[in-house]
Amino acid sequence: MMGTLVSFTIVHPDKAIAMVAIREAAQEMQRIEDTFTIYGDKSNSIKDFNKLAVHTPFTFTPEVNALLETAVMIEQQSHGAFSPTLAAVNKLWGFSNTEPPLAPPSQASIQKLLLGSKNCLQHQDKQWSRNAINCQLDFGAIAKGYAIDRGIEILKKHGIQHAMINAGGDIRLIGKHGKNDWRIGIRDPRHKDNVIATLSLHGDVSIVTSGDYERYFINDGQRYHHILNPQTGWPSYNSQSVTVIASNATLADAWSTALFVLGEEGLKIAEKRPLQALIIASSGQIYHTKGMPINLLTKP
Repeated sequence: MMGTLVSFTIVHPDKAIAMVAIREAAQEMQRIEDTFTIYGDKSNSIKDFNKLAVHTPFTFTPEVNALLETAVMIEQQSHGAFSPTLAAVNKLWGFSNTEPPLAPPSQASIQKLLLGSKNCLQHQDKQWSRNAINCQLDFGAIAKGYAIDRGIEILKKHGIQHAMINAGGDIRLIGKHGKNDWRIGIRDPRHKDNVIATLSLHGDVSIVTSGDYERYFINDGQRYHHILNPQTGWPSYNSQSVTVIASNATLADAWSTALFVLGEEGLKIAEKRPLQALIIASSGQIYHTKGMPINLLTKP
C-alpha cells in the first residue's frame, strides 16, 4: 500500500484474533490511501478539489478537513519547509510514476508551477478554496503516517496491546516486543546494508525516517530525490536523512519531511516541540536533539 511494503507485527496469544485485527487494519489503511491519493483512477475529494475553479468553496469530510488543518499548521510552524499544496510540482518531477524519471525538469517549468502554490489556501467556516490554479493538494508527506495511526487504532479495538506497523520505514509501535523493547535500526543513507544507530522503544510511540535514498535518480553525477523544498521546487540538499520520534505517525511523518528540508537548523524547531529528531546532514555529519533515546553506532 501507499507505494511501499507494509508489515504488521503482533504479539498476542491468539493468532486468529491477531489475523482478524491485521486484516481490518490493512483494510482501513487502504481506505485512507484511496481517500487521500492524487494518483490512480479512483475518484476522491482531493482530486475533485484540485480540479475546482479558483475561489470556489469546497467542504471536505471531517476526516479530510482535520488532516488538512494539521498539514497547514505544520506548514506554518516549519516556516514553509512543509507544504500540502505541491501536487503540481510533485507530478512534474514524476517520482510517483510507474517509470522513474531520468532527468530533472527545466527551471522554467518548475517556476511556472511553483507560482501560486504558496500560502494559496483559504479556509472559512470549514470550507476551503484555492486562489491559484497551481494550488493543488498533495498529502503524500503526511497521509502515510495518518494511515498507520488509523491502523493502530483498529488493532487496539481488537484488544491488541503489543504491535508494530511498519510502512516502508514509517513506524508506530505499542507495548513491547515480548519481554523486550522494540529495537529499531536507522539505516546509513549511503550504505543500505549498514545501520548507523539503534533505538529501543516501548509504549505508544512513532518513528519515521525520510531519506534522499528512497526515490531518486542520478543525472550527470547529481542525485535528484523526491523530497522537494517548497520554496524552490527542487530537491532539498540540506540532509541525507532525518528520523523523527513523535506521539503519533501523522506528526512524525510530516515533521520528518519538514526537518529534512530545514537540515541542521530544524533541530531548533524540534527542541521547542514534543519531538525528538536525528538529522544526517548532507555532509554526513550527525546531529540530534538532546533527549533522543539513541545508540549511535558511528561517531557523530
